[in-house]
Amino acid sequence: MYGTRVAVLAGDFLFAQSSWFLANLDNLEVIKLISQVIADFANGEISQAASLFDTDITLEQYLDKSFYKTASLIAASCRSAAVFSDSPVEVKEAMYAYGKHLGLAFQVVDDILDFTQTSEQLGKPQGQDLASGNLTAPVIFALRKSPELLDIINSEFVEDGSLERALQLVNESGGIEEARLLARQQADLALSALDCLPEGTSRRSLRLMVDYVLERIY
Repeated sequence: MYGTRVAVLAGDFLFAQSSWFLANLDNLEVIKLISQVIADFANGEISQAASLFDTDITLEQYLDKSFYKTASLIAASCRSAAVFSDSPVEVKEAMYAYGKHLGLAFQVVDDILDFTQTSEQLGKPQGQDLASGNLTAPVIFALRKSPELLDIINSEFVEDGSLERALQLVNESGGIEEARLLARQQADLALSALDCLPEGTSRRSLRLMVDYVLERIY
């Protein structure tokens, strides 16, 4: 509506505002955590841009990128809550681990939905990540079993109908099911991190957050 120039200025304003609020927290540990998140965001975007249409991308690289883009913020937020609660070090570390694995599970689930939901449900074209060359967990798993999918992605979808065929191959190869297992594994790691917390409303609420993330794909 207003163009790129105004959008950039609005982004500058929001960044300045967030920096002001961060400085006023008066807690150096939390300031360091959130500052690292900002760096991680940039790192994640650069990593994604550098790996577009890269069919050699590994699952570990995908998880690293997902951490930078999504899980880092959730992990830092969870640890920050523990810091403000004057929790012991082991609880701070556990809450960071909980947020990290919750965030990774969330990102894997979100990437699965790009293949399993309609464009109307997503609010964007189905398979948009794949079309742009962003290879996510379902594709990475599918590439292990489908040479045809490898060829299509390497061609960057130059032929009519190639994207639709790629989406079909991801489904047929079991890539989505393997990605579901990955999301479940990350969710289980998040739940395990809660073992250091006493039973109660807070722990149950944190468990429910994990359940909610997984409910989107089951």
